[in-house]
Amino acid sequence: MHAFHLSSHSVPSAADSSSAAGEAGRFQVRLLGADELGLLWGIDRSEHIKGLYELHDGRLNLQPADIDLQGWPEGDQEKYQPEHEDALGRGAWVLGVFEEHRLVAAVGLDSLPLGPQGDWRHLFFLHVSQSMRGEGLGRWLLEQAKQQARIRGAKALYVSATPSVRTVDFYLAQGFVLAPEPDPRLYELDPEDIHLLHHLP
Repeated sequence: MHAFHLSSHSVPSAADSSSAAGEAGRFQVRLLGADELGLLWGIDRSEHIKGLYELHDGRLNLQPADIDLQGWPEGDQEKYQPEHEDALGRGAWVLGVFEEHRLVAAVGLDSLPLGPQGDWRHLFFLHVSQSMRGEGLGRWLLEQAKQQARIRGAKALYVSATPSVRTVDFYLAQGFVLAPEPDPRLYELDPEDIHLLHHLP
């Protein structure tokens, strides 16, 4: 396990070119371009899922599970790659963390307005490779996305979270709450997901 440390002043903003980067030891942080979106699927998504959340009558119910997920679920790349390409085409911000030239974590923020006032932004990707979890990297990436959302004038982050206990509990611990109403398009895309919202201070 490796502790991850990188000061926020080194993080490239949306105004920077995709070649801009911050470095900390062997880690490199930089924006991803359209021709690099395929690298996202090289992140090790594996996890042992011990519980799944379901939403009933506005409340989260945790159901026991025993799922050994190795890599990405079948069909995810074919389903979400076009979504990622569309998002980047309309100005999304995608930040990657590389360890010795290998992408180990990434976060993506869409520019498409969501919410009643159009001031929510969709956190459409946040994944950390299995070997890098537990070192604060996910929280750090989320903070960079919050900062980027504020720069873009957003008042809240919206996430359609995989219902695994680890994923949902992570977002709840970071101040997310159940979205008052799921976004219709995102709900149709992933009806079993837990749709969450984080109001930005």
